[in-house]
Amino acid sequence: MDGGLALALRGDLATMSLEDIFQWLAVGKKTGVLELKGSLHTKRVAFHEGRITSIWSSDPREYLGQYLLAYNRITEEQLRDALATQEDEQQLLGRILVNRQLITETEIRRIVQMKVEESIYDTFLWSVGSFEFHDGAASHQKSMLLSLDVTGIVLEGARRLDDWQRIRKVIRGGDAILSPISEAIAEHLPLATEDANVLARLDGHRRIDQLVLELRLPEFKINKLLFDLHERGLVRIVNPGGNLGENPSLQLQRARALVEKQKLQEAQEELRRILKDQPRHLDANKMMAVVQDLLQEKKPDLDLVPELAMSLDELTNTDLGPNEAFLATRVNGLWTIRDILSIAPFEPDECLGIFSKLLKRGILKATKPAQGGDQRGASR
Repeated sequence: MDGGLALALRGDLATMSLEDIFQWLAVGKKTGVLELKGSLHTKRVAFHEGRITSIWSSDPREYLGQYLLAYNRITEEQLRDALATQEDEQQLLGRILVNRQLITETEIRRIVQMKVEESIYDTFLWSVGSFEFHDGAASHQKSMLLSLDVTGIVLEGARRLDDWQRIRKVIRGGDAILSPISEAIAEHLPLATEDANVLARLDGHRRIDQLVLELRLPEFKINKLLFDLHERGLVRIVNPGGNLGENPSLQLQRARALVEKQKLQEAQEELRRILKDQPRHLDANKMMAVVQDLLQEKKPDLDLVPELAMSLDELTNTDLGPNEAFLATRVNGLWTIRDILSIAPFEPDECLGIFSKLLKRGILKATKPAQGGDQRGASR
């Protein structure tokens, strides 16, 4: 701006909607970075002359590698190997995969655009958050640049918010459990691929948050698929869920900010206040586990190779949370903890906390890799 003064636009999403913010940036043809802070994650949306060029998210579920896995474009082994190369050579993940002829540039661009759009749509579902626009700022992110029109994204974001409110009246939380109705499904064959993939995993016991992890699809997409299947009479609700206190709160947002500033004791006190009123609050319990692990500083060595300390049958009958089950099923006796962290769809601190618990419970055991047995180097 004239005189070197940057435009300051900041506030709370409760007082100025995302729809208004995005439209203002588009109409004004603004260039800069819009920083959005939710209860657990931060996102930075880059604009150039009113159009969206890229997004950065602190949510590991929204990393490019997770989308490539979700749509079966690469395997976990290929992702782990490519990420190791990226760390060594500082190349874009997409460029590494294209150079290895694992995916085409056209496919990468399509998935990157989908990733950007889905990450923005997710923010429309936030009930708590703040925003700040950094006028003229560069994103400083190494990524494929796009040029997306804001209008279509705003319309889709608003539509999803309406859908989400209808979905939550039926499927109330990630702890919901649904079961397929075989007779009804038989009358609707053949099924769309996405419907078939979801139905194949419903067993009357698996929770929705487990499906989100297994399929690596956005939470909204899984819930919408299940909601539509329920509307068509193809699934029944065994448990509507909603007992985990999933709605973000201002307290949780404060606790997250304290963790980011490494004020762990204060964060622990804030989380205790939340859990006193809502002992089964999912996000608060997850964050508390991370904080406690950070305070204890008993993180396992990243170069340890974990192995199952029990049979697969015993593991199946062990009481594990969705994230614990995800990590336990990635243990193969070859990959180090560092390797598994690179492909996990949640934060490293949370992963380390889970590994600590699984080791303490005797579900896993861990050994140092054999001399010269750097798995990443061996597989490249």
